[in-house]
Amino acid sequence: MDEKQNIPRNPRRRTPFQINRRLQGQLLSWLLVLTMILGIGTGILVKDREFSDSENRMLSQFPEITFSSLFDGSFLTGLGDYTADQFPGRDAWISLNLKMNQLLGQKEAGGVYLCDDGYLIQIPGEPNRVQAERNLAAAEAFAEKYPDLNMVMTVAPNAVTVLSNLLPANAPARDQRADLQWIRERLDKVRFCDVTDALLAHKDEGVYYKTDHHWTSLGAKYAFHAMTEELKIQAVKEEDYTAYPVSNTFEGTLSSKSGSHASKDTVEIYIPHTNIDYYVTYADTGENVSSLYRRSALNQKDHYTVFFGGNHSRVDITTTADTGRCLLLFKDSYANCMVQFLYPYYDHITMIDPRYYYDNIDLVVKSESITDVLFLYNADTFLSDTSLADVLLSEG
Repeated sequence: MDEKQNIPRNPRRRTPFQINRRLQGQLLSWLLVLTMILGIGTGILVKDREFSDSENRMLSQFPEITFSSLFDGSFLTGLGDYTADQFPGRDAWISLNLKMNQLLGQKEAGGVYLCDDGYLIQIPGEPNRVQAERNLAAAEAFAEKYPDLNMVMTVAPNAVTVLSNLLPANAPARDQRADLQWIRERLDKVRFCDVTDALLAHKDEGVYYKTDHHWTSLGAKYAFHAMTEELKIQAVKEEDYTAYPVSNTFEGTLSSKSGSHASKDTVEIYIPHTNIDYYVTYADTGENVSSLYRRSALNQKDHYTVFFGGNHSRVDITTTADTGRCLLLFKDSYANCMVQFLYPYYDHITMIDPRYYYDNIDLVVKSESITDVLFLYNADTFLSDTSLADVLLSEG
């Protein structure tokens, strides 16, 4: 037997494999340290951001150092939030993380489904049935209080229902048609108008934005056509409007939530063929303007706010329609792009967003000579709303 084979190996002598693993570990450690140094250095040199355009939210700032914050742990919590929000290249890292997860088969990010054709579809929340019952009962009581007013409610389905064919395979999707039927069954004096079929009939035409939770102006138009009979408005023709694109670079709230920037949307406004003039008054600022649209919004992140500049507690539109009809509109943001179709048919429209409104609604009914009432919401918002009943039940 070869004597060399009997010589025991020195336990301290490292094999080439062990040496390579050690060098690899050292290299990774130095890379990590270098990355941290670069991150800290960049963070010192680069001014902290207050707002993230891509995420559409305010970013955490450096927390104030106090004795109480040090002892109760809130300083460390705030420091963690600050570090995460102000990390250099945060937006790029979020997008990179999303792409990596998509390669691994992930079909959801930030409460948003990543769907076919570049669509981002919001996952609806669970309904607050108790509050929804209260809101519907308050609407019925309001109708009983004013029996001569024409009262209509439309709760629009969200994209998760109308564009269900684009959802990832086996993705859980709430049955909003059943929710809308549940709402209908609880209304008697308020007439319910379901626009789901009208939207389904045109689902391939772009009735919802790809990157935002709102319907498009086109979707609102088809819904308006389906509502005209209940609203007692004469038949409207397709050629009664001209559509004008005002942006083709819109990235909405779902893009912000998911971190996906694969699609961009076009925002359109519709101008009715009419000689009716109008002006708009904003109660919260006292401002009077001659347009429903805010062009300055196109220079900001959320291009959907081209309609009225976003949500307000109360907005009044006074027109020269001379129809003898005045509309009280209880709404969420879905209604903002609907008003461009409504205004030619009313002398006055009072838009109330119950989430921000605290005045007495009975005074509005009397002072504005209201003849018609429309409740216009999207399903996800209506089924979680906690404000409508309080406004409707306010003492006159």
